Amino acid sequence: MTNAQLASIQWGLFLSVVFLLPQLLFRQLTWRGATITVYASMLFAATFLPMQTVPPRQAVQLVPFQWIADTFRDGQIAFDQMTLNVLLFVPLGAMLMFWGRRTVGQAALIGYGVSLLIEGSQLLWANRIFDVDDLITNTTGTALGWLGALAAVKVYARVKTVAVPQRSLASVR
Repeated sequence: MTNAQLASIQWGLFLSVVFLLPQLLFRQLTWRGATITVYASMLFAATFLPMQTVPPRQAVQLVPFQWIADTFRDGQIAFDQMTLNVLLFVPLGAMLMFWGRRTVGQAALIGYGVSLLIEGSQLLWANRIFDVDDLITNTTGTALGWLGALAAVKVYARVKTVAVPQRSLASVR
C-alpha cells in the first residue's frame, strides 16, 4: 500500500468521525446511517484525498483494460490499484441489495453512475486522471458486492431452515 493510499484511509476515518459525531450527539445515529456515513467518507477520501497539486501528465485514459499493460510495465502497483477499485465499490453493491432492493443490473448501473460522477469530478477539480478502467472496475465491484450480499442472504436462509430438530419432553419418557 502506498503512502497516498494510507493517507486516504486516515482522512476517511477522520471524516467518518467528524460526520458521525453530530448524528451521535443529536441521537439520530442508526446502523444504516452510520454505515452509509462511513462508506461515503471512505469513498470520498479514497477518490479525492490527498488532493493533487500538480496536474497529471495525462488527463484522460480511454483505452479499456489498459491496466493490464500497465501491470506488465509498472509491476504490481497497477494490479493492486485495480483490485482496490473493485473492493471500494463492493459495499455499495451490498447496500443496494440489502437496503435498496435493487436488481443486479440496477445496482451495476448505479455503481457506474457513481463512478462516472467521481471520475468527472476528479478530472475537473482534483487534478486526477479520468480513467475508463476505473469505470469498469468500479461497476464490477458494485455488481460483485450485490452478488455477494445475495449469496450471504441465501446461505443465511438455508442455515436458518436447516435447524436442528428439538426433541419434545413427551418423546423422552
